[in-house]
Amino acid sequence: MRLEWGGQAVEVREAGSGPALVLVHGYPLDGAMWSGVARTLAARFRVLKPDLPGRGENPAAASGDIESYADFLEALVEAFPSPVGVAGFSMGGYVTLALLRRRPENVRAVAFVDTRAEADDAEGQKKRDEAIATVRSDGVAKIADGMVPRLLSEAALGNRDLVERVRRVILRQKPETVASDLSAMRGRRDSTDLLAGLDRPALVLVGEKDTLTPPALSERMAAAIPGAKLVTIPGAGHLTPMERPGAVAAALGEFFAGALV
Repeated sequence: MRLEWGGQAVEVREAGSGPALVLVHGYPLDGAMWSGVARTLAARFRVLKPDLPGRGENPAAASGDIESYADFLEALVEAFPSPVGVAGFSMGGYVTLALLRRRPENVRAVAFVDTRAEADDAEGQKKRDEAIATVRSDGVAKIADGMVPRLLSEAALGNRDLVERVRRVILRQKPETVASDLSAMRGRRDSTDLLAGLDRPALVLVGEKDTLTPPALSERMAAAIPGAKLVTIPGAGHLTPMERPGAVAAALGEFFAGALV
């Protein structure tokens, strides 16, 4: 579909038919990270894989602010009648939380995939600053070198095809977009206060071997959301939608089928 946003024409990849299900990507990636999951979910849903501003099919400038990314997501979900489902991975979860703070009426259900509600602490902000300096001085390849081993489980790092697919997605991002994502994550607000008031079905999904957003954070997040369901993907690292697309699609499909239909 084509979305007019910020004075730009944005192409949003989609597949399937049924209730709209928006899959929000993480850092330093784009909507293609959801491809394996989307192919399965398209049998039951109209699945959308948007690129956030500054990459891929979205020519709008990346602004370095989670709230501006949420502006784009809000415009997208408002293009559809209720019910709409949203699943946010990692940084995409932060964007989804920013959207939910606005209480959009047509978002019926949400899934938080390998993400957290807490803001960066001082040490986390320092690491973001270091990564911004790295991408500005050494480019995206240096970011890819550091990120791939953190995104995937130790076992998945032995899958050469998967590793190369993840690297390709990262390497096609512009340095200024990567820096924007880092700045946006560094400055995001803490959303733990939002969780207890979420008034719609919620799923929290995490890889068992996720070291970036460890399972303990997801357990805490699920416990704070009334009625939330927690799913752990055995053996998977942080990037569950690419490492274990079948398992992630099954969990999301079961959840959203019950929440949106």
